[in-house]
Amino acid sequence: MDLKQLEYFSAIVEEGSISAAAKHLHISQPPLSAQLHRLEEELGAPLMERGPRRCTPTEAGRVLYQRAKQLLVLADAARDEVGQLGGGVRGTLRLGLISSCGPTLLTSAFSDFFRRFPQLRLELREGNTYQLVELLRTGVIEAAVLRTPFPQEGLDCRRISQEPLAAVGDPALFEKLPDGPLPLAALSGVPVVFYRRFEGLLKNAFRREGAQLVARCIAEDARTALALAQVGLGLALVPRTAAALGHGTLILQEIDAPELVTQVTVAFREGGPMSEGARAFAAMFADVRGAQQSKKE
Repeated sequence: MDLKQLEYFSAIVEEGSISAAAKHLHISQPPLSAQLHRLEEELGAPLMERGPRRCTPTEAGRVLYQRAKQLLVLADAARDEVGQLGGGVRGTLRLGLISSCGPTLLTSAFSDFFRRFPQLRLELREGNTYQLVELLRTGVIEAAVLRTPFPQEGLDCRRISQEPLAAVGDPALFEKLPDGPLPLAALSGVPVVFYRRFEGLLKNAFRREGAQLVARCIAEDARTALALAQVGLGLALVPRTAAALGHGTLILQEIDAPELVTQVTVAFREGGPMSEGARAFAAMFADVRGAQQSKKE
């Protein structure tokens, strides 16, 4: 099995047929079919289910496709890193970003960084925190902008900012609530929507305050929580800056609970290889890491 075979196999999966993949790759169909057959023989499992018009990956094919894409990305990264030696900051910065951190990261400092390095291309991968941590650990991405809590073992993490959770929803849902920062007691019995990673934090915080947490919906993403709040399902409990992802008719009140504070963090793989672009990006946060280390000492 080599990279060329993995490239051919990935094209078949993505195009949905051998003929379409052959056209995409600018090769004839018979050698592409032969490569797929050899790959299946080598792995000892059928990788594609052939239909009259389309091919779909088997379970083994889906597993191989996921790994193939990672290996192809890593191969491209290796080419970039070797090509950059002695050539300055260019190539590709492979960065992961969760949706709720977009408003925090995408500032003038971010655009200034890419103006400083006009030959540097950005390859952005979006996903939830745990998906991006896995991509970071396996080297598919070089850096990730994440939000706590997440497992930090083996990662070099540097805090960008800190912010409280906020309640976001339709104005009618706030009519019976006090003005200003909301104590958890004020949210007792109020239907709320939040994303799964905050479930443990919220349950513990409400329990300590003797308040009742009414989880109307548990979602997987801040944008989904805000969309559900928009249709009146409940108050979305999201990081304050994530509220910018919602509709303009929603209103926001911060939650007054010190334990419900999250940190936006940029993470790198500890001790892993880094391209020149990733090194330059990490240098943006060198002062942050130094300040954090000084506080620990």
